[in-house]
Amino acid sequence: MEDASNILARTLQGHLRQLERHNLWLLISNLLVNLLLAVGLVQLLYPDALADLIQYRLSLLRLSMVLFGLVGLIFLLNLFTIGQWSSMRRARGEFADQLARRDQAERMSLVDPVTGTFDKRYMDEIIPREAARADRQESTLSFVKLGVEGLDAAETNLGYQTGERILKEAAQLIKRVFRPTDILIRYSHNEFLVIMPETAKHGALTAVRRLLMKVDEWNKPKPIPGYEMDMSVGVADHTKGKDIRDALVAVDTRVQLYRDKQGSAPAA
Repeated sequence: MEDASNILARTLQGHLRQLERHNLWLLISNLLVNLLLAVGLVQLLYPDALADLIQYRLSLLRLSMVLFGLVGLIFLLNLFTIGQWSSMRRARGEFADQLARRDQAERMSLVDPVTGTFDKRYMDEIIPREAARADRQESTLSFVKLGVEGLDAAETNLGYQTGERILKEAAQLIKRVFRPTDILIRYSHNEFLVIMPETAKHGALTAVRRLLMKVDEWNKPKPIPGYEMDMSVGVADHTKGKDIRDALVAVDTRVQLYRDKQGSAPAA
């Protein structure tokens, strides 16, 4: 899919460059015609001045014919220009539509249909990019792994649709707590991974504390009888000079419940 997308992008870029060349040609043509018209007007208004300059005097009849020809040429050129601009406007619209469709298709192919978050395939694209950016800017990059506890039991006892509802509710809670710049990925059946650019581990833990408070608030009215939401949490960070895989292994293997049933705060 990536190769096809690159081919499409190069094709669209080629069309755009062709349109830009048409624009330049139309601009030059209009400038030349306007210059000719200006020369004709000067000749009409100041025939002696130009005659002295080029040692050639045009008769008024001949000058009128020249001006008439210029006006006709400008009229035809304007018709042609209008047609070209109309074609270019349609082409630009098609270009924008194709880019929008391509972007939507790529995003939809990487979006989990249940939760509306990115699916795990997106990790292969976004993690190297964010790690490279963090190394370049010498900033930190944190990962938070969140497991929705008791999901399998809820699906068994309450039904598959209830399990999907739990996942949707969990995704919405996570989205409300974390920043718009953070990247939320459905990591597995009951797990989410949050990528937090420019965030150290203590900042990620602060966000986790807020999330667990939101989970407690969600549980109070008991929206799903027979189920109480809880989340396991794993936190790791990446800094320049370290292998990004170390952080991914850490966040994947250190998942644990940071609090007990009494609701103790996450440990640093």
